[in-house]
Amino acid sequence: MTDNPLKIDPFYNQPKDNDVLYRYITIDKLLDFLFSGRIPLARLNTFEDKLEGVTPQHLLLTFASDKMRDEIADFAGGLLKLIGENFSVNPTKRNSLRDQRRNFKNTNFASCWYVSGHESVAMWQLYSNPDSVAIRIPYKQLVGELTNYSFSLPQLPYERLRYGLIDYHRFNDLDELSNIIAKKDIQGFMKDSSFQHEKEFRIMLQSVNKEVKKVEKKPLMLDEHIEKINNKLDTKIISMTLSNFNKLPFEIIFHPQSSHWHRKNIIKIIDKFQLPFKTTESVLKNMFN
Repeated sequence: MTDNPLKIDPFYNQPKDNDVLYRYITIDKLLDFLFSGRIPLARLNTFEDKLEGVTPQHLLLTFASDKMRDEIADFAGGLLKLIGENFSVNPTKRNSLRDQRRNFKNTNFASCWYVSGHESVAMWQLYSNPDSVAIRIPYKQLVGELTNYSFSLPQLPYERLRYGLIDYHRFNDLDELSNIIAKKDIQGFMKDSSFQHEKEFRIMLQSVNKEVKKVEKKPLMLDEHIEKINNKLDTKIISMTLSNFNKLPFEIIFHPQSSHWHRKNIIKIIDKFQLPFKTTESVLKNMFN
């Protein structure tokens, strides 16, 4: 358990009690999961989505500015057109929101899961290969571990832990953005509707904003060695170790195209280390033949 219990804030949007969480992972991540009993949370600024951590307020200001800039550019010529292309509505506020978002992405770490009552062909195809697996666990079981503080974290200062379903909205629809702007604490739990197929459940940990002092270049050290040291000081992953790992009902689902020897080796590893987890063939196996 955590030495100093975090503030735990469930996001308003939660799965149904009988929903199941899936995490599609490669074999190396499976081995780390089995041997360490931990869930990795990646820093948000390492995610591919360029709009990760954005707020409705920031999107509204951006689109309003873009709309006015385009209108000026359309009707102006020469110097006026150049002014229109560089025009921005409330640049001070936009700069402030941009800095706030950058800080948010630097201090928040997340683990992302797929929520459904069954496997997903799309998830297998997008996030795995034939030697991958899916980890499955009932939503209520995993959340119960969070709310009971049945986990430990590295010795870093943290502010709070949140979990819930991602809200999907059309980021290019000003009316829709205006309607959700009143929602509180949605940052980090909002994505464009183009990602809706992910059906994402997120566990998000917020660390204290503490600037890490980097090692400066020194005459007797190679620059590449300094860079390696600074990379180690730059925390990109935080691992949440589950206290009751071996008692939780995790299931391991083999990829629909996995080979017999691959499945056999995973079963051997589980048996050798006396892990209680059930292994299962994919119910989508015939669809990949």
